[in-house]
Amino acid sequence: MKRALIFSFLFLFVLTATAQPKTRGRVKRKYRNVERVNENLPQVIFRGLVRDVNKVPIPGASIEILGIKRLVHSNEFGQFMLSDLPTGRLRLKISCIGYRTKTIDYVLQAGYNDHYVALEKERVYLESVHSTAQKREQHIPDVPALISVVTKSFADQLNITGFDGIANLHPGFWYEEAGAGKAGFYVQGSGGNAGLTEIAPSVAVFSDEVPVIQNANISPLFFDMERVEMLNGPQNSLFGSNASGGAVNFVSTKPDDHFKGYITAGGGNFGAKEARAVVNVPVINKLLFVRAAGVFSSNDGYVVNSMGGTLNGNSSYGGRISLRFLPAINHKVDIVLNYIENNHSGMAYINPWFQEVTEDVDIFDYQASLTRGNDLGSKQVLFDGTLTYKYFINEHDYLTSVSSYRKSNSSDVWDADGTARPALEMDDEMSAQMVYQELRYNFSRKSRMNGSAGLSYNREKKIGWQRVASDDRMIYDILKSPGNFVMPAENRFPVYPQPLNPEPMADFLLTGLHQELNTNERVIQSAQAYLHFTYHLKQRLFFSGGVRAFYDRMHLINESEFSGGSESSLGEFSNSAPNILYLPSALQQLSDANLAAVGEAGLTYRWNENFNLYIKAARGRKPKVLLFTWQSQPLVVGAEKINSAEAGWKTTIRQRLFWDASGFYRRHLNVHTIHWGGTTDAGLLSANGKATSYGVQTALKAAVIKGVDVFGSYAWMQSAFDSTGVDGKEFRYAGNNFARAPEHSFTAGLTARATVMPGMQLFVNPWYSWKSYYWFTESNSSGLKQNPYGLLNLNAGVELDNPDVTISIYGTNLLEEHYLSSAGNWGGLLGMPSLIPGAPRMMGAKISWNF
Repeated sequence: MKRALIFSFLFLFVLTATAQPKTRGRVKRKYRNVERVNENLPQVIFRGLVRDVNKVPIPGASIEILGIKRLVHSNEFGQFMLSDLPTGRLRLKISCIGYRTKTIDYVLQAGYNDHYVALEKERVYLESVHSTAQKREQHIPDVPALISVVTKSFADQLNITGFDGIANLHPGFWYEEAGAGKAGFYVQGSGGNAGLTEIAPSVAVFSDEVPVIQNANISPLFFDMERVEMLNGPQNSLFGSNASGGAVNFVSTKPDDHFKGYITAGGGNFGAKEARAVVNVPVINKLLFVRAAGVFSSNDGYVVNSMGGTLNGNSSYGGRISLRFLPAINHKVDIVLNYIENNHSGMAYINPWFQEVTEDVDIFDYQASLTRGNDLGSKQVLFDGTLTYKYFINEHDYLTSVSSYRKSNSSDVWDADGTARPALEMDDEMSAQMVYQELRYNFSRKSRMNGSAGLSYNREKKIGWQRVASDDRMIYDILKSPGNFVMPAENRFPVYPQPLNPEPMADFLLTGLHQELNTNERVIQSAQAYLHFTYHLKQRLFFSGGVRAFYDRMHLINESEFSGGSESSLGEFSNSAPNILYLPSALQQLSDANLAAVGEAGLTYRWNENFNLYIKAARGRKPKVLLFTWQSQPLVVGAEKINSAEAGWKTTIRQRLFWDASGFYRRHLNVHTIHWGGTTDAGLLSANGKATSYGVQTALKAAVIKGVDVFGSYAWMQSAFDSTGVDGKEFRYAGNNFARAPEHSFTAGLTARATVMPGMQLFVNPWYSWKSYYWFTESNSSGLKQNPYGLLNLNAGVELDNPDVTISIYGTNLLEEHYLSSAGNWGGLLGMPSLIPGAPRMMGAKISWNF
């Protein structure tokens, strides 16, 4: 039935797209025969610059000629060029969200024709937003994809200072941080890893056009960003590897030719402190500009550890220096250097099912008893440098070179069993580095075909070790506790049923303290080539297509050893003895190479600059993964693949309301899932599953009256694993839902400001984010489920014009909702899952001065 509906929709869409619009029952033909360009006629080119009334360039504005299949978007400097035009009178239309559409009648002469365009804002208008999701500046309604953009000004209005707040704004997105150096984004359930951030998510993360090292180069700090773009669905064609579920694109603010900056300082409960500063300096007029940004943020943590210290706290500081050099009119050089250090006080992994006392453990008392006390915690140091060079042949044809080096070092100490007993303690260290080079050519052919093609190479190298200290007797005491959480039947140890009567291991000799060490070195090299373009088929019909080819070489070196104490007797149940996790082995190597391709294609029916319909199909791919099983045997986990169809619309009404909606249907093959069992042929990850997901998502933003904007978004999603896996055998998670995939979620809020006296404005900006229940693991274990909850946040204050000072108070989770930020985690692999409580009410105040 679902397939029949999809095919019916496709037929109606194509039928509608190819029909000519009618006015009063007759075919509209006013500009129908204007297109008469001939190679024998003289070349006619129209060039221009789109600016606002203050002469500030507007990037991404749509410029089209009515009656001729010519449409381009202004580049980052607001410039545009239309070529292969006829001479004579033509009508141009220039549009952009937040500005009045302008129509100009112009008489073109042979050769070059120049014109500056000034767009005016409505009295009540939306914020102007553009995107580079398709590797060029574009008007948001003209991007045929489900995309959300958060600008710096919007984030400041809501006091969003971290990537968790960015993700909460958009249903379907999820950001998880499990300590410094362990973080990732997930979208619509794709890439859920049950708190095990060692597994790369299925969402590609880019920063200033460079992919970050997954789970190693993501910092929790959001500072001095121009915008963040978040795209749902397979995005491999444009964003390469690890974009099978979506992509997140960070764009930092670049220097310009104005002296300006700001200073912000604030504090709040739980010892929160914050300081930010930015200065932008034009060193040489119209030639060299420099921008420097610094940030410091800390809080003590909201969970008290009875064994010493606090948990879920963080102290971070860093800076960014950006340089822009314009040596000639058609050359641009950008250099960006980042340094960030994160210090986390330790994650509050709490096991509420094992009680040392008779009273139940309530994790929302924000109390924990974790061994190693003040030694718990993690640290991450990030450095990266990026050099971007652009050579402009003309406004839309240019060459780009992106060169980057990134490095990360991190360490972590945590209590994996979540109790006061030293049953399972873990620590690790990792260093990662990446070199990246991309060459890209952006092109416009007769202003009718616009796109880009490129080649890229990146090399990631990760070296790390993980140490495990365990005690068999204490582990079994936790497992056999009458109130203990019961993991799926694949659990390594015979602890079923509950309560244990008779005790299945009564005569089994349990040993004491045990230590083991696992070291590995992982090298991934990837060469990629891609092409993406949009072609103007008919006056209102556009075709978009893209393809990317990958050649990946992967190499893994691994060694596991029994490093001290007693041999683990529990390891005999998973054939890992004398270790409990990985069977000891000498240095082993595993290599694999892969050649693959993905693609996408779609149609857009552009009724006018204010209403677009689109439909697209895409093939997504998450690369293979090399690992070793619990028995230290080499294992290649196959690539995950997604076949996706998406359709939707985008509309703007009087520049005061923007509404988009889309529906999607996806088939997932070789789904990467956590393997909770300890069977002899299994590792941490498997790829046997097949699944189906589908849903709808919609978002709206409206300028109600001057000074009052409302926004909201809603997502509905269904996901389920098939009854059999790709091998045709019964699948262990059959019928289960994806992890972190609520069926319903929405966000709603408003920004309001009013002038109370000349030079003074009051503002109040509340917003609310809600999710229905969802699972934390693919096993859908009842104890690892989050019930419905919502978070109410607020930012309010006063803004002065002279001096330009803003004083504000803020609050997050004002209703003190109880929710989990993670569940499962490493302890769950041994039948001892842990929970991490989400943050309670956070409040504070800050003052900002702009100069």
